[in-house]
Amino acid sequence: MLLSESITEVSVVRLRHAVAAAAGAAGLADGALEDFVLAVHELVTNVVRHGGGSGQLRLVRATSSLSCQVIDHGPGAGEVMVALPNPEMEGGRGLWLAQQLADDLVVDSGPHGVTATVTAHLAAPGGEHQ
Repeated sequence: MLLSESITEVSVVRLRHAVAAAAGAAGLADGALEDFVLAVHELVTNVVRHGGGSGQLRLVRATSSLSCQVIDHGPGAGEVMVALPNPEMEGGRGLWLAQQLADDLVVDSGPHGVTATVTAHLAAPGGEHQ
């Protein structure tokens, strides 16, 4: 595990920087790094705004990928829809944006909260994404 941190309102900016540093050290670079960090930031912000205000972030590196699991301590959300909301609607774009920025997004909701995991594929030696 590259990173395991608690999420609170006051930790949002610090976590963004920690994820950027750890993901960069794990091999993400340039636009892929920026996209991954923004995807994670959206998930962390959702925890603070909609998921009970606190949670847990876990960043893990596998052989060819980097995954960040963001877990909230809210009441759960039933079935979570990942879709672009109506343009007139304020907010509601965090999960959709995370899905657009990451190579994969998985959202699981249960009675004790929501777990959202974003994954980025790491470049193979020689620079090709796997």
